[in-house]
Amino acid sequence: MRLLRRAVLLLATLSAAPVGAHHSWSRYDGDHVVTIEGDITAIEWANPHVIVRFTVRGDGAEPESWTMEMDPPTLLNRYGLRHDTLQAGMHVKLTGVRARSGAPMMRAVTIEVADGTVYRVSSRV
Repeated sequence: MRLLRRAVLLLATLSAAPVGAHHSWSRYDGDHVVTIEGDITAIEWANPHVIVRFTVRGDGAEPESWTMEMDPPTLLNRYGLRHDTLQAGMHVKLTGVRARSGAPMMRAVTIEVADGTVYRVSSRV
């Protein structure tokens, strides 16, 4: 009985680790919030996180492709952001934290659309 209890506890512990792993903010620099403007190129409205790809136009430089990670669709719906709110081609202003690695990637906190509406896109606001 004791062995069975230990085996169940071990399995429960090991199976819980991957569930929390995808929610890590450790790859982002949470101490430095940035705001970036760009044009949406693609949206992946799916679990575990909604992903938005967008292009940032620099000062005379080549456009740079970025990836933005947001909360899951169910939370975005609670915040008022629906799957049809964002469309490819839209110009948006994104506020969030950049990847620590320097890669063109961010974890967004808010997104502002052309009419000035600001949507919360993270539970960490």
